[in-house]
Amino acid sequence: MPQSSPNLFDRRGGNLGRRRNGLQPACESCRKAKVRCDIAPSETACTRCKRRNKPSLCIFLEGPMTQHRRESPVQQMKTPSQSGSPTVSIETPRTCDTSFSQKLGDSAGYLGLTSYSATLHHSELHMPDENADTDRDTQQFDPREVTLGDKILRHLPNEKTSQLFLEYYFSITTGIIGLPRSTMKKIADSIFATFGASLKLPYADSELEKLSRHIIETSQRNTVTPDDSREWEASISGDNIRWEILGLLFVSFAYAIKALPDRDYALIDERLAQKDRKICLREMKTCVEGCMELSRKSLHPMFCNLVYKNLLLETLMEGDSTFSVWRLHHDLVAVASAIGLHCYQGTPTVTIHSEMTKRLSAGCFRSDKGIAMLTGRPPALSHRYYTCPLPLDLPDSILLEGGESLQREIDALDENGWNTKGEIYDATICRMTVLSAMIQDEVMELFLGKPAYFSMERVNDLKTRTFQTFATIPHLTSVTKEILIASDSDCWMWRLFFARMDYLRIHFLLERLRVERGHESKQDLLDVSRELIDLTVFLWLQRDRSFSTYQCFDYIIMCYGMPSTGIICTELLKQIRSPNSIDIKLPVSEVVQTLSLMVGFLEWIKPEAGNYKICRHMSQVIKRVLDQVFEPSSEEVQLSYQQMQGIDAGFWAIDGTDDFDWLNSIDWGRETFPDMTALG
Repeated sequence: MPQSSPNLFDRRGGNLGRRRNGLQPACESCRKAKVRCDIAPSETACTRCKRRNKPSLCIFLEGPMTQHRRESPVQQMKTPSQSGSPTVSIETPRTCDTSFSQKLGDSAGYLGLTSYSATLHHSELHMPDENADTDRDTQQFDPREVTLGDKILRHLPNEKTSQLFLEYYFSITTGIIGLPRSTMKKIADSIFATFGASLKLPYADSELEKLSRHIIETSQRNTVTPDDSREWEASISGDNIRWEILGLLFVSFAYAIKALPDRDYALIDERLAQKDRKICLREMKTCVEGCMELSRKSLHPMFCNLVYKNLLLETLMEGDSTFSVWRLHHDLVAVASAIGLHCYQGTPTVTIHSEMTKRLSAGCFRSDKGIAMLTGRPPALSHRYYTCPLPLDLPDSILLEGGESLQREIDALDENGWNTKGEIYDATICRMTVLSAMIQDEVMELFLGKPAYFSMERVNDLKTRTFQTFATIPHLTSVTKEILIASDSDCWMWRLFFARMDYLRIHFLLERLRVERGHESKQDLLDVSRELIDLTVFLWLQRDRSFSTYQCFDYIIMCYGMPSTGIICTELLKQIRSPNSIDIKLPVSEVVQTLSLMVGFLEWIKPEAGNYKICRHMSQVIKRVLDQVFEPSSEEVQLSYQQMQGIDAGFWAIDGTDDFDWLNSIDWGRETFPDMTALG
């Protein structure tokens, strides 16, 4: 018998041991077919492998599907001794066995501890499917899927244009989730290297149909994703290309088409250059949706990545307050939880695959909080059920390199998993957004939950935790306009900008609670609101430096600029109406200048922006506020100070309500304006 690989058990059943649930392990052939393995201690192959005349496949891996307890996002690292393997493990105590859930097949997705299968651990309770492998060998292709794949492949840009699009996409994206930049480039290159003959013009119908069938087949394979970086890249590129991966490339093409300067757009594939940019963008979006349709049968992490990127693309094209975005958002949460991204189940070893999975999980969680705050609706995925560990603050290049280089980088991290070099990697931004989202989720509970759950103690505790959480990364949170201007690159500036804005938004929400519910001083709320507006306007003033990222300006206004502007406008009106009854006064001249710049920013947003209509409407609201500042009504001019002394203070409440009720009454998405002249 040939010597087995070090990662294999001896084939003899007596040396196998038992699983945690007391059952005998299954050989790889039986495990993948999801049937019971009956190998005897004295045998070298099980009955099934013998019957199929494939005894050589009856091998046993060391814990091939090892599961680990779900961790909280903030956890301690456990670094092995230097003499050990060059990897790092997270302390992950064992949980109860989930082997039966895995036997149910990928279509069932992740099944948790209260699922219908949770108590059915014994393999004899599962009916074996002896035809599992046969069904795969005799796979039938749906002609409609083959035709759809053919159409998608015809829209794939040529190799030169694909490379141009990817490079431009990398330059305008502050953080890419789920795939390193170098891996995306390798995947694109591998497509043309492997299938270049089939993709040459003029297209041969038979070649495209053959290629479509091939990708459908690879997309439906239920293989275990390898942890080795080279094997991981090979499993999603070249001959192993999947529709999910092609869809991710089409997403990057769509972003590039929307933002590419005219001088560069003229150099792309002439099939695209001859079309209107909007038509090309819509075609890329259609291809993305087609790839999703062809990937729906397999709950692969890259499918979730595609759903996530498609959601972001939808917000870019249609805006953040549309039904299509809300529907895609809940699709994303459903897919992420079905895959089990909310409770990471992979290896505790730090690998490129494990870290990309954690980052994808983080992106989904953060996206859920962003839409929840934007709409004021409950999040679809609560922090109470999110237990995926934070990704480590490591560069993609080191994760791909692995080995001793990876171990050195891991050893250099601080006790909380942050890099100590002051660098801002994709993982750095990902970690911070998750930490922000966890706190934001708790803040949303206070805003939207039952009144009985609210207490000022919780608000103050969240404020303290916010300071403590981000105290270890001051280079991300203590950012000023001067630091942003001095940034070495646009990408660096954008990363610092978003880090500061997310940090400020948490404090903005907490201060709103302190004022609205706790009736405390408005000073801190006004201070953080003014900084949010100031940084939002600053971004517009630096627009010549950030030409390539214009497409997200309307999103920034919606998320950060609009809520804080509403607070300042409301307080400014109250100060103008009753200057002697206001304890905290705004610097009117400075505020008016900032609001005027905000109007300019809003009116500068282009019509093709997804949130264009809302931005235009908001500019009209601010203009009406400024009109009241400079042109008060005749009745107000006639009122003397002596007359105002006799007026009850409640008279100055806007529409008989407090300022926050008035602010919430504005429907920013419709052409209805508050009557500013009646507010006094």
